[in-house]
Amino acid sequence: MRLTSLGHAAVLIETDERRILVDPWLTQRLDRFWEHHPALPDGLEKVLDGGVDHIVFSHHHFDHHHFPSLTRLSEDGEVDFDDSPHRAAETECVFPVGQVPPRFTASGLGHQAIPWTLRRLGFERLTPVTPGDTLHLGDVVVRTFVSNVPFPEMSVLIETEEAVVMLCGDSILHESTVRYFEQPDVRPIDVAFVPAHSVSPPGVLTERRPLTDPDAVRARAVANFDRYVSTLNAAVTVPSSFGWKVSGDGEQDYDWCNRTIFPFTPWEALSRLDELGREGLLWGPGQILEVAGGKAELRNGPQIPGGYDFEAVYAEVTLDPDAEVPAFDPERDRTGRQTRPSHRLLTEVMERIVGTDFWYRALDSGATHTISLHDDNGSTHAYLLEPVSGRISHLGAGPARDHLSQDNGYTEIAASTLQALLDAELLFGSSYGLWASNSNLLSAVFHHPAYYTRQVDRALSQQAGRA
Repeated sequence: MRLTSLGHAAVLIETDERRILVDPWLTQRLDRFWEHHPALPDGLEKVLDGGVDHIVFSHHHFDHHHFPSLTRLSEDGEVDFDDSPHRAAETECVFPVGQVPPRFTASGLGHQAIPWTLRRLGFERLTPVTPGDTLHLGDVVVRTFVSNVPFPEMSVLIETEEAVVMLCGDSILHESTVRYFEQPDVRPIDVAFVPAHSVSPPGVLTERRPLTDPDAVRARAVANFDRYVSTLNAAVTVPSSFGWKVSGDGEQDYDWCNRTIFPFTPWEALSRLDELGREGLLWGPGQILEVAGGKAELRNGPQIPGGYDFEAVYAEVTLDPDAEVPAFDPERDRTGRQTRPSHRLLTEVMERIVGTDFWYRALDSGATHTISLHDDNGSTHAYLLEPVSGRISHLGAGPARDHLSQDNGYTEIAASTLQALLDAELLFGSSYGLWASNSNLLSAVFHHPAYYTRQVDRALSQQAGRA
């Protein structure tokens, strides 16, 4: 079995009969804030020339189910002018589904839209899987395992006659997985790709809260890693699914994120494996791992063995307990350009809040919300939003928190950022550092399926522009 790292959780698996791609994110930048770290080598995408037989998605989040990457996979640049340039119809897509009601989650929008997205992008062979199921892909047996999260997510065990490989993505270890590997007749794992961090300090990235008790957060991450390692008991463990960092595309400096949100890096996890007496290795984008006969060895590929200084790479994203988390400032933490007046933007928000969970709760409670917009002209004004009546009242100058009443939620945001969100130019889940709120008003609006579909349509229009 031949494995090629495409960065983060993306792996190309090649067996005698099949080419399987897991969790494709194939562009250097994910969106406005996230980028591959280490960077993808130039020309790495050529390893996918000729297409793949199967794409396996561990879950729906944008760094594992990336629309622009999927549009690239749906095309074949090698065909003649009189042939069809699309190969998506030939590729089988495997993805998890749940038995609980659909739920929208941050950064990845709605998991229930995966099949809609794939069909919209031209993929026709769809295989939904309930985590825990087993399926056969040619000479490959794929066993799936549920993640301990409230949405459909799975890790996968890839078995051929020559090798057994476990890819955990960034799943959280579930008790059913522990029970499976306690069985006496389970084949031993040759290589396990285990998430080095499945937890991060709460509220730091999303709410700009200062670090609290970083030692406890790190201890929890180490404990999660240790339990994975002991459960899977692989011959070789690769600390993985840690292939990105925060890097804004504007003038703002968001390096503080990289010093405050990662409690346990792969470099630290490699040292931990040594302490545990376990064999481990690190790999990066473009590196190839050959697995056979119970052994795993790095081979020459687009990036040679030893091509990365992993100690230096992960030093850039090592938790610093003394790092400061700067206060949110809508004047500084912003994107885009405002071309519509603030009242018009808020009217659009009120139109889109109808039918959301936020709106239904407001119907019961009569709750209101205070929001302040920082305009491009430098002024800041606060407004009272009444979801039940649809009324918008101007409260005066200054931030929202200066105008709060009892049990009144607040949001502060630059008007240009709000406009970018409304126009689907900015994916809400990647807008960390751009807004501050103690409520889910914006989350309710921008996790609505209408915005999911607009992001897919945006990827398709960009694909058309490349054609």
